[in-house]
Amino acid sequence: MGRLNILLLTLVIFCAMLVVEQQHAARTLFVALGQEQQAEHQIEVAFSRLQLQQVALAKGERVDEVARTRLNMSPPVPGSVVFMQLEGGFQRE
Repeated sequence: MGRLNILLLTLVIFCAMLVVEQQHAARTLFVALGQEQQAEHQIEVAFSRLQLQQVALAKGERVDEVARTRLNMSPPVPGSVVFMQLEGGFQRE
């Protein structure tokens, strides 16, 4: 009977150590998951900022300003623009 008790005690201690190890692994994974979710949120915020910046840079006023200041462009003089008819079945509506 004494050997059975020692064997059962050894099994209980072994199982308890496995439970502790598994709980530690689960907590470690949970912390890693939280960090990854925070990184995902930061990436989403940065992506939203980039989309807003892209919209701001693509506005007509901004393009016009860059064309005038940096590229020294100006609108065409009236009378210098020539309109031509499209041929080949393409029609503008």
